[in-house]
Order: sequence, then C-alpha cells, then structure tokens
Amino acid sequence: MISADVRVTHIRREDLAAAYEFVTCPPRGSRIGDPRRGLILAVRDGRPMLLVDLRDGPVPAPAWLADAGGPISAEALRRLRRERGATWALAADGRVLRFLDDAVSASFDPAADLLGSWLRLLGPIREARRAGLFLFSPALLDDLPIPPEASVRAALDHVFPDGTSAVLYVFGPGGLSFAAIAEKRRGEIVRIGGHDALGGLPVRGATWRAAVPRILERVRAEFAPPSIGVFADQAALARVVFGSEPDALPRALASRRIVLDPLPPWLAVALGIDTAAKVVGAVRDVARRLDPLGLVDRFDLGRIAERVGRTVAAELPLRRLLGFDPFEVISRLHRWGDS
Repeated sequence: MISADVRVTHIRREDLAAAYEFVTCPPRGSRIGDPRRGLILAVRDGRPMLLVDLRDGPVPAPAWLADAGGPISAEALRRLRRERGATWALAADGRVLRFLDDAVSASFDPAADLLGSWLRLLGPIREARRAGLFLFSPALLDDLPIPPEASVRAALDHVFPDGTSAVLYVFGPGGLSFAAIAEKRRGEIVRIGGHDALGGLPVRGATWRAAVPRILERVRAEFAPPSIGVFADQAALARVVFGSEPDALPRALASRRIVLDPLPPWLAVALGIDTAAKVVGAVRDVARRLDPLGLVDRFDLGRIAERVGRTVAAELPLRRLLGFDPFEVISRLHRWGDS
C-alpha cells in the first residue's frame, strides 16, 4: 500500500509548513475544533496525577476529578475536556508507554509496507484502551471494526488503481499553498512529489483553474496518468474538511472553488448520494413551511431518502471491503465538537 522504499521528492519546507498550518488552523465555525487544543492527563492506578493543557502547560486538576474516587471514566474525561474548552483529551497510565513500545516493536518492520504496519498496531492500541491503560475523548470511532490488511489493500486498489497518480493542489490568496502527487505501482504508493517535480510549471493564484489541464498533462508525463485530482481554494477546502458548513462541498463544487478532475466513478456515486440527501432535506423544510397541516411529515420524506441512501450505499464496494462506510466516518468526525 505504501512502499517502505517510497521516494519523496521536490517537497519544499514551505510546502510542509503550509500543509501543517492548514491541518492545525481550522476556520471559524469549525465543528471539529482546533486540534492544538488538547489535554493530557497522567494517571496512576486510574487516579489523576498530572494534568497538562497543551495551550497553558501543567494546570491544577479540578477538585471534583480528584475527589471522584475510582478510575477515570469516559464521562469524567468528557466533562474535563468541555470545562477546559479543549478539542480532545487523553488520559494515560504510565504503563501504556511500555505496552505501546512492545506493540510498535512487534508491528513495525523496516522492510514492510508502512500502512500495513500501522494497521497491525491498531489491534494492540484497542487492547490497551479496553485494559484501561488510556482513554480518549471524544470516543467517536470505538465501535468501528479494524479491517484486515487485505481488505484495506483491496479498497485502496479500488479508489487508487495501479499505474495511476492521485493529485492534490491547494491554492491561497497568493498562489499555490501546497501540492502533493502520489504515484502507485504494483499495489504500493512508490513516489510522492511536490509541484516542483513537474519542472517549474507556473501557477498563479487568481487563475489556478485555467492551469488545471496543464498540471494534469505534466503529471501524466512525469508520474503516471492521474485517476483522481483535487484542486481547491484553501478556504473552501478548509470549510469542507473541518465541517464548518453542512453544505460546504456542494456549494464549493457548484462555484468551482473545488474542482475534481479527474472524477473517478466511485467518488461520483458517493457525492451523488450526499447531494441527494441534502436536496431531500431542503425540499422537506420548504414543504413544511407550505404545509401547515403537517401532511408532509406523514409521508416522512427524510426516512424514505435515508432508506434509499442506505440501499445504494450498501452497494458501494468500499463499504463491503472495509466493513464500515468511510463516508459515515467522515460524518461522525464532523460531529466531533458535539461529542
């Protein structure tokens, strides 16, 4: 999936800095929250020992936490996170470090597939959580199955075929913010490059849409034929990624602030389901305003749309391969701040 010998070329320090800023600086109204706002609670035998706020440093633990008695619970960690205004919180026993060190040593092979190694590590991490060695809040994905490596490989082959490239370009007010091009061969991602790998192709911020065909042509020449391309205005993409607006993606696609080119069939189907659900929701809201007797609720358009959506989504290969719907995972993450 990701070769241990993957080549990383032409990625500048400025590109990495811009990508890091994008990931760590959510837009106003983000439902996910600021990932830099975190809490780490060191515990011993389940009892609080030290509380560190990543923004303020070590801080006193609230009295109610020390007086609660017994091991730290998920509800207590959630309350602590909300009181401190943190995006996430981790409570960890000192023993977890030795446990994870042993797990990493057993899971990682320098010559093995990198993504496969991470997948093998997920099992021990879940075991450590169930053993009470650590808690994480919010616990949004605890019920998800851990897919076998073969299933993840098959899913990756479905969305990112061999002999092709995947392209991501993000543009800010001053021009190109950062870009990444990944090339897949023989079932593995073998090369990752930045924009400079295309030989200095000029791209202007105000006219980046006009450059998309030239970028794709150069990618085809320098890497492999692209199978999926995402070209986006940075602000619009941030609203989609961080869940700032419920309909951010359809609006960005309609205004061409996000351009998908090429658009693979599997993504077109997924976007079709998502867009249809939003349309049904809008129709239901309008109908209610025009229907004071509430007749529309007796037909329950939302439930009908949900049933149709589940039927269609069940046919998506990704759900069958992974054992869960990856688009539902994204939806859950967008509800992070509500958890």
